Amino acid sequence: MCVEVIRSPAICMIGEMIGEMTGKVTGKRLVHHYGGDLKLETTIESKGTILGTEITFIATFWSKERRQGGKFSKGNGIMMTDSGEMAVLHGSGISMPGKGPAWNLRGVRYLQTSSPALSRLNDVALVFEIEIDPDGTVHDRMWEWK
Repeated sequence: MCVEVIRSPAICMIGEMIGEMTGKVTGKRLVHHYGGDLKLETTIESKGTILGTEITFIATFWSKERRQGGKFSKGNGIMMTDSGEMAVLHGSGISMPGKGPAWNLRGVRYLQTSSPALSRLNDVALVFEIEIDPDGTVHDRMWEWK
């Protein structure tokens, strides 16, 4: 996404795509705490590459309905490289219905790691888009936000 600033060249806020993963929804449950909002908790497991490194990603996030439509989601995940290095991710976003019963979730993640292969992501926001198909298939892509 680029934004034109008056009398300046366009400013590009989203940088390179840093990774793409595919996987499945592996669990769902309804959560209701002491009279608060009813939330849907979802767990996904995916595999793919981040910065050219093969990874496995497991995340759980909860979603609640927004008055204006769609859902607000917030969650945490863990990413493991094939060599056993680990990263923790925290994120949030909003989702809207996709085609048919599919959902599209867009938001921002923040990563914390001591992994040399992923450490450059410690200091950036990661813009993501997740598409969840009706059969539970997950397509997850991330870009660096500059």
